This record gives sequence, C-alpha cells and structure tokens, in this order.
Amino acid sequence: MKMHPFEYAVILLDSSAPSFCYYSVENRKKETMTEEMLDRAISFCMREECYSTVVYGNELPDDACMTLLSEFPHTRIIPLSLAVDVKSSDIYTVDFDDFESTLTKLKPTSDLNVILRMNLGDVLFLADLLEQFCNRFIRLNVIFRDIQDADEIALNKYRLDLAYMRELLFKQFTYGRYFELNFATDRMSLFEMNNCNAGVTHVTLAPNGNFYVCPGFYYDNCLPAGSLENGINIGNRQLFEYTYSPICNPCDCYQCKRCIYLNRRMTLEVNTPSHAQCVASHHERNMSGFLLEKLQNRGFMASFPKIEPLFYLDPIEILDV
Repeated sequence: MKMHPFEYAVILLDSSAPSFCYYSVENRKKETMTEEMLDRAISFCMREECYSTVVYGNELPDDACMTLLSEFPHTRIIPLSLAVDVKSSDIYTVDFDDFESTLTKLKPTSDLNVILRMNLGDVLFLADLLEQFCNRFIRLNVIFRDIQDADEIALNKYRLDLAYMRELLFKQFTYGRYFELNFATDRMSLFEMNNCNAGVTHVTLAPNGNFYVCPGFYYDNCLPAGSLENGINIGNRQLFEYTYSPICNPCDCYQCKRCIYLNRRMTLEVNTPSHAQCVASHHERNMSGFLLEKLQNRGFMASFPKIEPLFYLDPIEILDV
C-alpha cells in the first residue's frame, strides 16, 4: 500500500523541552540538537517539502542555531515563560502549576495560543482562572496528563466539572468573550475526525538525528523509525490510520485526540484508544452539544449543526463483534 508523504515534521531541539502532549520528559537523558544536525534537519524538510513544527527547550538555542531557524519557515512550540513579544504564529506550552503566575507576568494580550498540561481533577480550578484570563487567548488546548490513570469515579467527576465549565463558557461567550477551548468548542465546528495522526501526517525528529512516530516514542526509548541518514521507515504505517481502527470508525467524537502514544501504552495497539480516553471524549462531546444548544437558543451559532445526545460512553458498547 502506497502511503502519502508526511505533511510536516516535529523537530525537537532539546530533550528537556517541556512536554506539549501526554508524554513525560523526566526520564530522558539530556540531548541537544547540534548546529550540524539542525542544518541537516532543515535540509530534509525542504527537500521533502514538509512543513515544520520546532519544539524549543527552556532556553533559546545558541546564536548559530537561532540564525538557521530565523531563515527557516516554521511554527514554534515554545515555553510560555519565554514569551516576550507574543506572536500569533507561536504555540506556547505551560504546566498548570505555573499557569497563573506566568500569565500574570506577561504583558496583557489577546493573541495567546496555549497548550496547557494539567490533571483531570483540576478542571474547576481552570474554570476559575478562565474567568480572570479568558480575554488573553485565541486558543487554549488542554492536555490531561493523568488521563491514563482515570477510574470511573474520576471520569464521573470530570463529567460534573464539565457541566460547571459549560455554564461559565456560556456566560463568557454571550458577553462576546469567545475563545477556542479544545475540549469544549472543537466538536462544534468539526465534521470529521481531527485526531493526533502521528505516523500518518507527521513524524518527529529527535536531537539524536533519529525519527520517531511522535515525541512520546522518543521519550519512552522506543526503537527509532528511521534516521536522517537512512530516511523514515515506519512498519505497518497504514495501521496508524483511522480507517484501521474498528472501535473508532462508528464514533463521532471528532475532537478526540486518539493519541497514538497513549493508545500504545494503554492498549498495546496504536489505533485503539483506552476506555478512559473514550469516556472522557464522550463527556466532552455531550458537554459541547449542551453548550451549543444553549447558545443557539440565544441566537448564537445558528448555522452550526446540532450535536445529538448519545446513549453510550464508549464505542465498544455498540461495536458488533
């Protein structure tokens, strides 16, 4: 089966760069991409005509690497603590423990596009912070770093917390303070799956010059999926695609990340999400449906299709096996 070329590459400049997804960076030895390796990475992206997302560490690269990057079109994923002049093209990362203090130090802006890593049980605290800072964002993308540990009690609490968040967002949106919040607003505007797609549309280049399916595979010391010297080689790459996931095929939680890294860790299958991921995504879908209905009753988002309620929380419940 002939696969489409990758659309973009994630380039990790430093192994100590803060995580922007579900993986942890704590157990990886220190590695920094050299100027020579970065030059080869840029040449690879230009030759393969794939766009690049460059992940910066807690400190900016040296002058030589910064010169290379200044002449290379790319999206930056960069710690929020390094934000000086906020650029709408940048994506900022921050952990929840540092969220409020970092925002307080920043010059007020409405252009922030932030990836926020937090625990599932802190949604109510996030809601309180958003009342204060919601005018700072064009987008807030929340990653629940402990979703793999969520039991039924935690997932049900998440459902209740989402109901509280729904009322807060309804108030803010009707006041004209609209911003994107991935688990609440993405499903309203999606008409097909918009998932992780690691190994399908993008691949990661680590500081050591090796390719990995995603950063999580690098930090978990998985076998590389190729190198700059030998090219990319992902075995059975088609299995990473949505069409090869029978559990996901009937699902319309289009906002679900279907994280390849978490799938592999939790189910040993790259295309099969865990029960916790599915239940959390269905709670989000239902919350989005209720929020959209309330907004439409007030005359907002009239052209958006309704999100009909479902009678299950995990597609495996309706899978014909």
